[in-house]
Amino acid sequence: MVFIIITVLAVTGLVFRFTYVRFLSGIPSDRRTGLTFVGREYAGWFGDGLRGLFDGDFPGRAWTFTKSWLAVNYPGWRQGIFWALAASFGFCAATGFAFAVFTKRGMYGLPLLAHVMAGALFALSLTAALLLRARAFRPDADPGLETCDFCPLMKTLPKKIVLTILFWIFAAAGLALIVTALASMLPYFYFRAQFPLLEFHRYGALAAVLAAAALFDFGILPRRT
Repeated sequence: MVFIIITVLAVTGLVFRFTYVRFLSGIPSDRRTGLTFVGREYAGWFGDGLRGLFDGDFPGRAWTFTKSWLAVNYPGWRQGIFWALAASFGFCAATGFAFAVFTKRGMYGLPLLAHVMAGALFALSLTAALLLRARAFRPDADPGLETCDFCPLMKTLPKKIVLTILFWIFAAAGLALIVTALASMLPYFYFRAQFPLLEFHRYGALAAVLAAAALFDFGILPRRT
């Protein structure tokens, strides 16, 4: 129950924070006259955004943007690494959180088998992505001049540093997922020891999802005003 509460609050809070920052970026400071006004404006803006997801032109625009981003960051055959990582991580996250949040029983049967198979693909594709992209997120790289705007605690930090932190949080969380999954299959951990491994695996998954969402919003998705 604690994990469910933390997950719901964390995901809801992150979605609100990202959308609210994007909403404010399109409003001049002199128009932010009060919480009531901003609340009504935000609700309307958010509703328009949700309706836009079902716009007939949205899939085409999303695919065009994805192709242009991949051409720069994962050119040529390297796109296969990205799609393998995105598909395996998305499937593992969807199945894992569905059973953790909406059921009292742990994952079992064919969903568990598919989850384990997707986890193996995630481990391989994450390793390949790190070999390919880690150089772009070196801690000693030039941070540049663009600053962070999506978190008040990081607003004085360069955007490059924030992206680097998020990238390595995702990598560390992914490693935790892989290690805990493999450890649970070894004969060295008795039955009661499986429960801490499962909890660590779940919280590692939550950290990975939050870091991936932050990377997508702050590092990939363009700002719209």
